[in-house]
Amino acid sequence: MSLNKIEPFVIGITGLSGSGKSFYVNLLKEKLGNHVCVVGFDDYYKSLDQQITDENGETNYDLPSALYQDKFHEDLLKLIDYQTVEIKKYQFENYDAPEVTEIIKPAPILVVEGLFVLDCQPVNNLLNFRIFMDCNLELCFSRRLLRDVTQRNIPEIKSRYQWTNHVLPAFEKFIVPYKESCNLVIENNGIPDENIEAIIAKIKLLAHPSVTNRLP
Repeated sequence: MSLNKIEPFVIGITGLSGSGKSFYVNLLKEKLGNHVCVVGFDDYYKSLDQQITDENGETNYDLPSALYQDKFHEDLLKLIDYQTVEIKKYQFENYDAPEVTEIIKPAPILVVEGLFVLDCQPVNNLLNFRIFMDCNLELCFSRRLLRDVTQRNIPEIKSRYQWTNHVLPAFEKFIVPYKESCNLVIENNGIPDENIEAIIAKIKLLAHPSVTNRLP
C-alpha cells in the first residue's frame, strides 16, 4: 500500500444467532460514525434452490456452504483496498420482497459480522481483531424468535425447529471452536457501554496510524 493510503482495521464479530452481533455493530457506528463501514455475511446467502435440506426436507441455512464465501472474500478485499462495493440485501424468507441493493463505501474501520466469519479461513485471515459475542442461550433464542416472526416472515413453529435442528448444532460445530482464538469475548447480558469503550480502545491501540489519526 501507498504510504498515503489508509490501511483499514478489520474487525470480525461472531457468535450465536441472537447474541447481539448486530446490536454491537450499530453501537460502534453510533460512536464512530462514517469512520466505520460494515459488511454482514448474512447478505451473501445463496438462493433457495442452492441450499441443502435436512432429513425432514427442511432447508438448512445454518451451514457455511449456505453462503457465497468467495464473493464475500472478494468484496472484503475491495473494501480493504478502499474500493466501493455493491451488494444485494438478502431477503431471508420474504420471497416476494423487492430486491434491495446497498452501496458500501470503504472506511478506516471495516467491521465484518456474521455466524461463520471465522470458519471461512480466507476471511479470517483478513481480520486484525476478532470478537466473540457470548450470551445466555435462552436469551439468544427469545431474541431470534421475535426477529424471525416479526421481521423475517418465519412461522414460530419453523423458527423453533430451525433453532433445535440447525442453529444450535452449527453453533457447536462452526462457531464455538473459534472462541478461544478471539481477542475479546463479550458477555452480552448487560449494559454494553464499557464493552464498546474497550473495543474502541483496542482499535486506537492496534490500528495503523492512517486509521487512528482520523478517529475522534
